[in-house]
Amino acid sequence: MLFTRTIRRKLLVSLGLVLMMMLGLSVSGISGLQEYRKMVRSLDYEINEAPHREELVAAIALLHEPLLLNVDGAPRLRQERVDYQRRHLREHVAEAQQAILEFRRKYEDMPPTQLPSSQRPITSSLLAQIDQLLAEVAALEPQLADERQHNTVLHKMQAIALRCQLNAQNVPDPVEGMTRSLHHARTVYRSTLTAVWISSAVACVMFIVVVHNGYAWIFKPIRKLHQGALRVARGDFNYRVRLSTHDEMSELADAFNRMTSRFQEITVSLDRQVQERSQQLVRSERLAGVGFLAAGVAHEINNPLSAISMAAESLEGRLSSLTATADEGEAQVVRQYLQMIQAESVRCKQITERLLDFSRGRDATREMADVTHIVSEVVAMVQYLSKYREKTIVFTHETPCYAEVNSPEIKQVVLNLVANGLEAMERTGTLHIELFDHTDEIVLKFRDDGCGMTQEVRDNMFEPFFTQKPGGQQGTGLGLSISHRIIVQHGGTLSASSDGPGLGCTFSVSLPRQAALQAAA
Repeated sequence: MLFTRTIRRKLLVSLGLVLMMMLGLSVSGISGLQEYRKMVRSLDYEINEAPHREELVAAIALLHEPLLLNVDGAPRLRQERVDYQRRHLREHVAEAQQAILEFRRKYEDMPPTQLPSSQRPITSSLLAQIDQLLAEVAALEPQLADERQHNTVLHKMQAIALRCQLNAQNVPDPVEGMTRSLHHARTVYRSTLTAVWISSAVACVMFIVVVHNGYAWIFKPIRKLHQGALRVARGDFNYRVRLSTHDEMSELADAFNRMTSRFQEITVSLDRQVQERSQQLVRSERLAGVGFLAAGVAHEINNPLSAISMAAESLEGRLSSLTATADEGEAQVVRQYLQMIQAESVRCKQITERLLDFSRGRDATREMADVTHIVSEVVAMVQYLSKYREKTIVFTHETPCYAEVNSPEIKQVVLNLVANGLEAMERTGTLHIELFDHTDEIVLKFRDDGCGMTQEVRDNMFEPFFTQKPGGQQGTGLGLSISHRIIVQHGGTLSASSDGPGLGCTFSVSLPRQAALQAAA
C-alpha cells in the first residue's frame, strides 16, 4: 500500500533508499578505515616488540668503554684502575650477552610472514659468532690482571670487540622492512581517509543536487499541474499551465492545456446551442402566449365589429330621411353612431397593435424602459379577454420606474405571471400587482387569492414542462421556467411563496436597475 499512494511518497521513499545506500557506503568505508587503523596500531605495537639491531649494536659498543680506559700511573693507582676496568668489562660483556639473548628471543618470536626466509640463517650465524667472540672476551678478562700481558691482552680484546661490533652491524635488521611497511601503511591510511571524506562530501553534494533537481523537475511541475487542475475545476478555463522542463512533465502540461482549450471550445459550443434552444423555447412560449391572447382577442374584436355593423345598418336606413327632414334629433343620433364607429374602430386598432407588438418581439438588447408602462400594457391587454372579466386586476402604481431591461422579455414574464395568477383563481378573484422602487433594484409582486401551492409544487414549479393547472386546463409547463431564466439572465431573482393550498400565492420579481452580465444558459 505504501507504493500506491502518491508519486511524492514514492519519490521520497526512493530518495530515502538512495540516502541509506550512500550512508551505508560511507559508514562501511569509514569502518573499514577504522579497522585498518587498528591494524596499523597493532603493527606498530608488533614493531615495538620486535628485536632492534640498534639496541644490539649499542650494547656491544659499550665494550669499548672499559677497553679504552688508561690504566697508567702509580702501582697502587694502576691496580685500582685495572680492577675498575675488569669489573666494567665483565658488566658490559654480561649486558651484551643479555642483549643477544633478548634479540634472539624476540627474533624467534616473530611470525615467519614478517621475515624473509633467507635472513634467518644469516642472523643465527652472526649471533653465534658474536656469542663466541664475547666468550673469548670473557675468557681473556682475567689476564688483564697480569701487568706484563695487560697491554697485549687489551689490544686483543679491542680487536675482538671491534669484530663483535662489525658482526652486530651486519645482522639484518628485522624492523627495517617492517618500518618501511608501517610508513607506507600510514601514508595509504591518510590518503584513503582523505579520499573517503572527499567522496562522502561529494556524495552529500550529489544528494543535495538530486533533491533540488527532484523538486525542480518533479515536485514543482506536479504542484503546478495540480493547481491548474483545481483552477480549471473551479471554472477558470482561461488558465494555462506553463512548464519549461522540456520533458514528460512539459508534454503533460501541453496536453492538459490542449484538453482545457478543447473543453473550453466544447463548453462555448454547448452554451451557444443551449442559448439557441432557449431562444427557440422563448419564441415558442411567445407564440403560445399569442395564441392564448388571439383566442380572446378574436372574440373581443367581434363585439366592436358587430356594433359597427349595427350602426352602419341604422345609418343606412336614416340617410335618406336625414336629408329630407333635417331634424336635429336625427342628426344627433347620426353623430352618436358615427362616434361609436370611430371609438370601436380605435379600440380594435389598439387591441391588434398590442397583440402584434407582443408577438413580434425584438432582439435581445437591453435599454432603459419604464417597467410601470410595461406592466400597465400587459394589464390593459389581458383585461380585454372575456374569460377574465369577472376577475379583478389591481395595479395602482403610476410613477415611472426605469430599469435597463429587454422590454419584450419582461413583458412576457409579466404576462406569464398575470395569466398564472388569474387562472389559479376561481370564477371571481383579485390579483394585486405591486411595484416597489428601490435604489439599486425594482421589485414586482403578484399576489392572488387562488388555489395556493403545496411544498412539492414550490420545489418543482420552475422545472421545464412541470404544470398543475386546475380544472383540466392544458399548459406547456414552460411559462414559469422561461420566466425564471429571463429574470436570471437580467441578473435578478424570481421566487414564489404560499401559505398552503387554498390560501393563494405570491410571486416576487427582483430586477437590477443596471444591466447585469448575461449568465450562461
